[in-house]
This record gives sequence, structure tokens and C-alpha cells, in this order.
Amino acid sequence: MDFLKNNRRFDLLYGGVPFAELACRVEQTQTDTTLTTVYTLEDGLRITNVAEKRGGAYEWVNWFENTSDHPSQILSEVYDACVALPMPHEDWTQWQIPYQPEFEDVTAVYAPTGSSWRYDEFSCTADSSNRVYDGQIWVGKTNTYSTSGGRSSEQNAPFFNLHKDGKGYVFAIGWTGQWNCSLLRNTDDMLVKTKIEDTHFRLLSGEKIRTSSFVVMPYEGTVEQAQNQWRRLVREQYSLIGREGRDACGPLCACVWGGMKTQAVLERVKTIQENRLPIEYVWMDAGWYGADTHPTADDFEGDWGRHTGDWQVSPYIHTNGLKDVSDAVHRAGMKFLLWFEPERVIRGTPLSLSHPEYFLYPESEEDPNLLLDLGNEEAWNTCFHTLAQLIGDIGVDCYRQDFNMGPLSYWRRKDTEDRQGISEIKHIMGMYRLWDALLEKFPHLIIDNCSSGGHRIDIETLRRSVPLWRSDYQCLANYASRGAQCHHLSFNTWMPFSGTGTGRLYDTYHVRSAYSPALTIHYTLSERETFGDDPDKMAWLRQRLDEYIRVRPYLSEDFYPLTQMSDRLDVWSAAQFDRPAQGDGILQIFRRERSPYETACFTLRNVDPGCDYVFTDADTGDEFTVSGAELAARGLCIDGLEKRSSKIYFYQKR
Repeated sequence: MDFLKNNRRFDLLYGGVPFAELACRVEQTQTDTTLTTVYTLEDGLRITNVAEKRGGAYEWVNWFENTSDHPSQILSEVYDACVALPMPHEDWTQWQIPYQPEFEDVTAVYAPTGSSWRYDEFSCTADSSNRVYDGQIWVGKTNTYSTSGGRSSEQNAPFFNLHKDGKGYVFAIGWTGQWNCSLLRNTDDMLVKTKIEDTHFRLLSGEKIRTSSFVVMPYEGTVEQAQNQWRRLVREQYSLIGREGRDACGPLCACVWGGMKTQAVLERVKTIQENRLPIEYVWMDAGWYGADTHPTADDFEGDWGRHTGDWQVSPYIHTNGLKDVSDAVHRAGMKFLLWFEPERVIRGTPLSLSHPEYFLYPESEEDPNLLLDLGNEEAWNTCFHTLAQLIGDIGVDCYRQDFNMGPLSYWRRKDTEDRQGISEIKHIMGMYRLWDALLEKFPHLIIDNCSSGGHRIDIETLRRSVPLWRSDYQCLANYASRGAQCHHLSFNTWMPFSGTGTGRLYDTYHVRSAYSPALTIHYTLSERETFGDDPDKMAWLRQRLDEYIRVRPYLSEDFYPLTQMSDRLDVWSAAQFDRPAQGDGILQIFRRERSPYETACFTLRNVDPGCDYVFTDADTGDEFTVSGAELAARGLCIDGLEKRSSKIYFYQKR
């Protein structure tokens, strides 16, 4: 706990005065794992820093409360983390132009990009960039990062790894809105400052808020070892997956379009059952709602989008509601996932007309998107009770929350000059409260976090949900396989549970490219395409899904990219997942369609030179043995793999 006790951990200006210069009473209480520090200022402002040790990491969050009977002074530059992290010594670097410092001599910053519908989402190779000095920080230099639009992983994702000479820190900013981070390299430490962007507000009498949380994990070792330590931390300390009463793994889903008529959905459920497909969830996507919404074959037709916010089951699509669908899914031994988007409401829907005071409005009256104000108590109550009733009445096992708009301009438009940031803070607090209340009311519920794909992935959402659809890159039925392979190498670096989709190609190379800790098939999605009428396709699909079920337990274990992430068609792409406790793992290997290289050798990680390793080909069942000494010296060499083909190998240490 010394790490927590020896740092104040936050900073701010109060009435324009630095916090360190303010007179206040300080009280501390401590247990084996928590440290609570309460600062009470003379005018009644109370700041409570709640810090705890989680596994090998430290976490804290700040609460601000005005206990007086009058408004507080202005709080500004509220840094929820302001902490000097000790780093190996580094001297001031005097550049000898035209020479830059050697990469190994300076501190590396691994900071992933956000979600952008590109192949390189969540990537962060510190030593290669279109801009020479990205990922390098030397003494006296400050790097700054932020998200955009009010969603936490849009421009940049709120995760970082600072590394120097075999030591460093992985840290995460816990805020699902507009965060900002600055890093200043000093000779013996890194000054890390994180905050909610552009805060300048006073608290009203009796008002209490929280701001962003901060999680930091010190480590010794390589960057790869640190990232696996982080994956284990998220899996064991934060994620709900594997908790009592909830799924042990990320789910395997079959997606159906919500605008598809009930009978068509029931036929797909029957086909899944008759063909013994190991599907665990039937995922009903958008299009099922709206009092006057009519059936559509898929999401590329109809006006279903203008009914978002009208959470009545359409009587034209699902005549008896969705209970008969849910019942059929449950009778077939599966669970039911249902799509919602409660925060974005279209003008003209019933709630927007009956309670206009529940919403934040865009600048243009032609913009149809309204933002439900989750900081408004009556709006929050309406939202919670609507969702809870639907989840309970229908029998929803996984609540999917989407969010297809940038809220930042809405929040800032509402804020007054002396309340800048409050609308965002109240909304994000309301979102956390909404999810926590749903999870408490439905103890076996899981939440799927989607926001135009992966635009809201942060440590606060990961502790309450799982991103089953981490990128909209996979929306097209025949999206590029190499994009899924790239995402495999990037998203898995930061989280043990995430998911993607197969598209609609009956193609082994394509589907294996999508194997992730959670997976959704889309052959069931559209009424434009038949499902189940071709026995050969069903036999192929059953084989692939059985293979996926066998592969899946490894995909949340230790992860090692064996190749650089690239969207080029003339390369190989490969990854290793290792289970140290069991002494086994898997390899996923892809030779892309234009690769001229007939042989590729891969340096495996966590190899014991004194043991042998037995490899099993997932396609043929053939086995071969390689000594650990050879693997350590030469790697595993693969040849004879055709262009645009793949291999999965299971291995076991003997």
C-alpha cells in the first residue's frame, strides 16, 4: 500500500488556487486492500479519494461533494490522476542533428489507436510509425492523448504501456466520455496526468459527483510479458465473464435481423437445433421495435432507423411480441441476446414528444438525433424501468447496448459557463448506474457493449460488460479477412474477452480469421439468404464451430503476436496463445493470398528447452514432436501451406 500512501494521486485548481496551497482537514482509513482519504476544505467542499490494491495493480477514483448550503467555488483542471511514476534514470538527450536518439535509449510509449473502421484499430507499435518520433518520449518531452466526440475509444483508446530498460507501467483511464492524458518524462520518473477534458464547474449545495478512475499496474519484464500480466488482471479482477452465474467464456452467437418476421426467426432456431450447431446465444439485432415499423429482410432496407427510441415490439414484425422467440431459443438450450440503443432517440418518437425535457438537443433542428439525458433523474428512471421490464418480460439473457452518435457537442451545448463538464459527468455516472442496476436486478445477465463497434472500450465498461462486436469493420458480409487477422493481433493485446463476426462467406480461411474470445455467425442474419437448405454447408459450419469451441478456451490466455500487424497481402500472419499452468497452447497461422514465401519460421514464447512439444494439426489430426531446444534456437518452421490458407496447431509440453 506504500505506492498509494506516498502519492496524493490527484490535483486541481479550486477558485483558481492550486490544491496544494489550500487549507483542509485530512482523514484516512485503511484496510489490507483499500485506502480512503477524505479532504475537507474550509468552505465545505469534500474530496474523497478511494484507492485499492487489485492483484498486482492499484486503482483509485475521486468523489467531490459540496456539503455546504451555497455553491462551491470553481473547480478546474481536475486531474483525476496526477502521479509521478518512478522510471529508470534517463539523462537529458542532446540531439546531434541529423541523428535521432536510438529507440532503445529512450522511454517507449505504447498507446493504442481507437476504433476507426480500419484494419489497425487498437494497434500500438511504439517503434514504427508514419511519424518518426511517435511512441518515443525523452527527458523534457510531453506527449498528449485524448479521445474524440465524447466516446472513450474513438480517436485514442484509454490504455497505455510505459517501458524503459525492462521496467514500466500499464495504466488505464476509467472514463466512458471525453478523457485527456499527458505524459512528461523527467530524468527519474514519468509525470502522468489524466482528466475529463475541459472541466470548469462549481458544485451546487448538496451535489455529489465522481470523475474518472485510474488503474496502474507496475511491472518488470518485457512489453509482451506486461501485456499478458495486464490481460490476466482484467480477466481475474475486472471482467464478469467466468463469474458465478455467468458464462465461463465469451459466447458463440448466431445473429438474426430484428426486422425479420417471427416465423423466419423460429425457423432459424429450428435449423440450428436440427443441425446440432453448438450455438449458445441467438442474437437479435436492431429493427424489431417501433409501433408502426414494418418487416425488413435485413438492415439495408426499410425505415427502422427512424424508430430508434420507441421500445415497443413491432406488432407487424413480431405479432405476439418477442416472448415466443425467447421461449423457443430457451427450449432449444440457448440464450437470447437483444439489441437496444437507449441513449440515442430519434425526433418524433413517442418519448421525445411526451417528455421533451428528458433530452439534450443538437445545434441543428434538422439533426434527428436526440440524447437521452441520463443525468436527469426522471429520464433515468424511465430508461431503467423500460429496459428492466423488457428484459424481464421477454427473457433476455444478454442486453446489448449500442450508441451510434458522438455526445460531446450535446453535453457542451447544455453546460453553462460555470458548469462546464457537469452534463457529461452526470450522464456517464447515469450510464454506470444504469448498467449496475440492471446487473443487480438480473444476476445472470451479461451486457454487450457496442458503440458503432468499439468506440466505448475502457476499463469501466470492461468491468461491467464485454465488447462482443469490437469493430464495425466486420459489418460487410464479405469483409477482408486480413482485417480480422490484424484486429486479432491488436485487440487481444489489451483485453482477454472481445468478439467479432464471421461475415457470410462459407470459407474456412475467412472464418478462422475471425476466431476470437467471442464469435458471432451471420449466415442466419438476412432473409435474403437461405440458411440450412444445403447439407454440405451445414456440415462444414458444424465442423468449423466445433473447432472454434475447442479453440476458444485458449483465446483468453497468454497472447503472443508472432508476426507484425500488416494489411499487406504478401505476408503471413500468426499468433500464439499459451496456457502456462497446463503447459499447452495453440498457434493460428495464415499465409495470405499473394505471399511469395513458401516457408515461415516462428519464434514461440514460453518454451522450455529441456522439454519436447507435441503439435497436433487441427485439420488432419497428425502429430509431430519438436524439442524445446530446437524451438528456442530455430523456431517452428511451417512449409507447404498454400496461398490463402490457414493452419491451427494445438501443442502440449511433454
